[in-house]
Amino acid sequence: MAMFAKKENWENKVASEVGGPVLAPLAKTASPKYGIAEAIQLMRGLPADQNAELVVRVVRATLASLEVKLPDIIEDATQKQKMVRDKIADFHAKNAELEKQLEGHRKEIASLEADLKETTEVKERLQQAESHASISMPGMPAIAANKGPATTLLGAAPSLVGSHADERTPPKL
Repeated sequence: MAMFAKKENWENKVASEVGGPVLAPLAKTASPKYGIAEAIQLMRGLPADQNAELVVRVVRATLASLEVKLPDIIEDATQKQKMVRDKIADFHAKNAELEKQLEGHRKEIASLEADLKETTEVKERLQQAESHASISMPGMPAIAANKGPATTLLGAAPSLVGSHADERTPPKL
């Protein structure tokens, strides 16, 4: 009994079968506001590559038949443009701030990398110096760089200057 269905239900059924937009039931107390969002949605569904002038005339006539005024849609579009431009400017400002932070982080990284390089070079030099100190020099006994003189059973450390140093000073008993 679809023939006796309410008008908006019938229109929605036909629209769904044809592939058009499903219409929401209209409120009887207030007319729906038709703004730029609805105009954009309508224009997206129309063929843009065909006769554009004819499409615009049909849209204008259709909207006029629904008592939709083009100046109202144009004013809504102007407000939307301002809002979108403001959001774009806000994002540009946020991006500029983030770019400043990134530049600061890049400088900090460069400073830390320079510090790491210098620290590594100094460490390697110190390690070379330590390894050269533990190698015996001609005429000198080899000593470990990290060990101090050892105490003997007699209570004194042997002299490292020469092998005859112990002979000149007898050990004390």
